Amino acid sequence: MNQSSYQYNADTLKNLGFGEEIAKELHTKMDQNLTEFTLKHHQEFGKDKMESVLHFSKGDQQDKDITFFNRFESTLKKEGLEDLTQTFFIGAKHNYTLKERYNIMDGRSVYREQPKMEPTEENGVTKMKPTGETYYAWRGLNFKEADKYGNFNPKIIFWDHEKELQKYPIKNILEKYDRARIMRPLEKGNRVSVTLVRDGQETQAQVVANPRMMRLDFYDDKGQSLVVRKVDKQAVSQSQEKEMTPQEVQKAAIAKAAEQAQANTPVQNQASGARQNEAEQKQEQGQRRRQGVHV
Repeated sequence: MNQSSYQYNADTLKNLGFGEEIAKELHTKMDQNLTEFTLKHHQEFGKDKMESVLHFSKGDQQDKDITFFNRFESTLKKEGLEDLTQTFFIGAKHNYTLKERYNIMDGRSVYREQPKMEPTEENGVTKMKPTGETYYAWRGLNFKEADKYGNFNPKIIFWDHEKELQKYPIKNILEKYDRARIMRPLEKGNRVSVTLVRDGQETQAQVVANPRMMRLDFYDDKGQSLVVRKVDKQAVSQSQEKEMTPQEVQKAAIAKAAEQAQANTPVQNQASGARQNEAEQKQEQGQRRRQGVHV
């Protein structure tokens, strides 16, 4: 068995969210020197379940003994709904984690860097090939269109979610660090816990990105939908000022005083210069009087 090939595949499985335990099965299969084989994986996300079948095969160059992780089929099982299955292919990069794939199959979207693809003809067959360029966008599934294998087509959406996020009365949303803390899991398609500030009152909620509708969706702790109205940036800023910690109040006061001092400096210099010119003029007039010059 090619130990380097095994370690590479084991690391890939771990990084994509399949865990470390599956590496034992992988080692057993690769040690048998099989041309191709599959591994099964089970993962629960709350009450939902993801049953996956992972496909591996040897490369064309048999002398190098390299095994590739090609694709996996995942079946989403939700209470009260029919099972949903989708095939996902594994590339050299720009792969999605299992949790991100779950979010996509559950109707959400994921925001990340993606390869630009264009149709290329090979042996009379047109295939989509990467151009080497990339772009950032939201990616989900178009549940209204499927290919001949029954796989749903991807749905690409361009939407400025960061700008949209700042339109809601979320606590400290105007602070760059706090906004980034919310955006990172939001871009993975996760529900994110936030604190809403409305009429001076704090309310705990969860928010999820909804690029299809170009909006954010909010829910309470029971999963019920919340109506959260947008506010202008100034109103959000004013609501945040009421919620500042003592340390933040001190820093803001010092910064404001420094800003005012800097703004007043030119005015003070101008006033000082005017007083100096006036004194010089009076001194000159006195000298002329003593010399008998009328002024």
